[in-house]
Parts: sequence; C-alpha cells; structure tokens
Amino acid sequence: MKKIYLSKDKKLLGICAGVADYLNVDPTLIRIAVVCLALLTAVFPALVIYFVMSLVFPQAPADYVPSQPAKKLMKGSDKKLSGVCSGLANYFGIDATIVRLLFAVCVLFLGYGVMTYLVCLIMMPSDPVQIVTEGRYEN
Repeated sequence: MKKIYLSKDKKLLGICAGVADYLNVDPTLIRIAVVCLALLTAVFPALVIYFVMSLVFPQAPADYVPSQPAKKLMKGSDKKLSGVCSGLANYFGIDATIVRLLFAVCVLFLGYGVMTYLVCLIMMPSDPVQIVTEGRYEN
C-alpha cells in the first residue's frame, strides 16, 4: 500500500513534493496549484491548511525512495509568449491551442487567468535542451 510522506525533495516543508510523489506527478504541478489556490483564497486559509498538513504528514523513512514521475513539467518550445501553454499541453498530452484558449477564457471571463499564467511563468522550469539550442546556455 502506497503511503504519503513529507518529501526530502522539498522547497519549503516537503508537502507538495510528497503529494506529487503519492500521485506520481511532477512536484512543479502541485506547487503551482497550491500557489494559485493560496492567491485565490486570500493566502491565509491555504497557509493554515499547508502548515496543518506539515504536522499531519509523517516524515519519510530513511530507506524510502520516492517514485520518479513519468513526465516533467517544463516550458514548451512552441512559444507564443513564453512557452507556458505549450509546456502544459505537452505535459497533459493535448493540443497547445486548447490550453491557450482555456487561459484566454480565464483571463476574459473568470478574472484569474493572468495570475495563473504568471505563477506558471515563474515556477515552470525551462527545458535545458531548448536553452542550449537558443544560445542562452551559460556555465
């Protein structure tokens, strides 16, 4: 039986990486969802839940080896602005046009599309292969 633990691959407390390991998804996806949820709920309720989870989740045993997700969430190469939509489309295996359309609907009608896009832009890593081919690689 699979158990959920606080991850050793942590940015803050290891909750997002632990949930990602349990669900076998990229931790970046969970981190983006948590930040967006925190911003949509005026931060405080999400922070309370986050810190309560850090008290409830057990520490990973010393011999625990986290699973590696099948895919990594990265900015895509099919850029219109920054590659966020194409990266999400690549991760979920759908057409980038659908993701762009969903972001447009969120921006125009729901009001949180810009915030979500900016969070993704900041948190999603760039593909290292893409950086090398664009000549932006630095040692």
